[in-house]
Amino acid sequence: MTSVKAEEGPVAVTGASGYVGAHTVAVLLRRGYQVRACVTDISNPDKTEHLISLNDQGLRGSVELYSANLLEQGSYDDVFNGTTAVLHVGTPMGYGNVNNPQEVYDGAIQGTNNVLESIKKAGTVKRLIYTSSFAAIGHPAESGYRFTEKDWASDNRQNDPNWNLENLNDKGEIGYAMAKVELEHLVNRVAEDDGRFDSISVCPIVVLGPLLSKAHELVGSWQWYLGRLLGGKICKRGYQHLWNIVDVRDVAESQALMLESEVCKNGFRYQLSATDSSGELSVPEIKAHLESLFPEFSIGGPPEEINALIEKHGQVFQSPLAHCDKARSELGLQTHPVIDTLRDTAESLLKLGLVEPKFR
Repeated sequence: MTSVKAEEGPVAVTGASGYVGAHTVAVLLRRGYQVRACVTDISNPDKTEHLISLNDQGLRGSVELYSANLLEQGSYDDVFNGTTAVLHVGTPMGYGNVNNPQEVYDGAIQGTNNVLESIKKAGTVKRLIYTSSFAAIGHPAESGYRFTEKDWASDNRQNDPNWNLENLNDKGEIGYAMAKVELEHLVNRVAEDDGRFDSISVCPIVVLGPLLSKAHELVGSWQWYLGRLLGGKICKRGYQHLWNIVDVRDVAESQALMLESEVCKNGFRYQLSATDSSGELSVPEIKAHLESLFPEFSIGGPPEEINALIEKHGQVFQSPLAHCDKARSELGLQTHPVIDTLRDTAESLLKLGLVEPKFR
C-alpha cells in the first residue's frame, strides 16, 4: 500500500476527544490534514472545546466534529466515507471504574470490529493506524529484560492461570491486554484479506505530557497519579517497578509519521516507550525530578511499602525496559526529553486547576 498525504483527502480519528486522540488531531492539523474527529458526546464542552479551538490556531488543516459511538454498528459508515485513512485511537477504558474489565474487553473487540466494517464499506481507506498498547507487548520476564516489538503479551504464559477469558472482572487489566493482542492480529488479518488498506499498530506505554482538557485527567491514569505526586499525596501506582515514560506528543507525532511512511507495511508495529534509560524512572526518581522543577512545592512520594522492597532487592523491579528505537530509526521520530514531559504534564495540571499544590 502507498502512504497517505494530506492533500489526498480527509482522515478520521476515533476517540478524538481523549488524551492521545486530541493530540493526534492537533498533529494532523499542523500537517495540513482535514480531520473528521469522532466524539461520542458531542454536547459535552469538556470533550469538544479543545478540539474546536484548534481551528482558531492558524494551523494548516482543519477539524470537523462527528458524533459516533464505538459500540454502535454502522456508526462510522458516513464518517469514513471518502476518507483516505483512519486513526483508531478510541477504546473503552477502566479508569475511575467507568467500565469493568469484562466491559473493557468486550467493548474493545466490538468497537474495533465496527470500525473495520465501516472501513470496508467506505472502500477509500488506504491505511489504518491502530492504537494498541504496550499491554500487548509486556509479558512475564526477569528484571532487566528489554522488550521490543517482537514481544507479545501472550509470550511466557504457559503457567499463567489468569491468561484466559474466564472471570475477567476478577483479573484486573488482563482483559485489556488480551484484547489488544487479539485486535492487533485481527486488524492485520482483515487488512491483508481485504487488500485495499494496510494496518499499522502503535503501542504506547506510560503516556505523559500536557493535558488539553479537564476530561484528560482520568482517575487512575498515569497523568492522574503524577498529579497526586504534584499535590503532595502518596502515589500507589507503579511504585514496585519503573515508569517507562513516553510523551503524548510523541505518540501523536508517530501516528502521523506512520500515515506518511513509505517504509510501513501491513502488520508493522511500533512500541512508543522511553527514548533511553533517562525515561525509565522509579517513583522516587520522579519525585526528585518534580522537586527540582517545582522547589516551592512539597512533592508526594511512594507508599512506605517501597522501603521493604528496596531493602530486600536493593531497588524496585527493573521493568519494563523498552526504548522506541524502531520508531526513531524507521519513522524519523524526534522525541521530547523526559524532563520536559514531566514539567509540561505538571504545568498543564496546574493550569487546568486539576491539582492543588502543597507548598513547603
